[in-house]
Amino acid sequence: MKQLRKLTRWNTNQGLLTPILDPSLPADNSPLVSGELRGQFQAIQNNFDDIRARLIALTPLGQTVSNPPTQADVRALADKLDELTNTLS
Repeated sequence: MKQLRKLTRWNTNQGLLTPILDPSLPADNSPLVSGELRGQFQAIQNNFDDIRARLIALTPLGQTVSNPPTQADVRALADKLDELTNTLS
């Protein structure tokens, strides 16, 4: 019964009901509960979908770099790396 109560915890981020990943589930040597596992897998899938959507939203750099690179070229690359890092965090 205690495990079933954990399934009722939902994240209401942006008004949507999504399962919260609970790394303690399933407990060691416990019988498997399909709903519990489904909730765990759905939470993992939601995390992947969120990351994928944020990566798709990134715009390409769209720049050619001169040889040798100018300070502006290097700054543009650094800014794009910062954007990527911020998107993934």
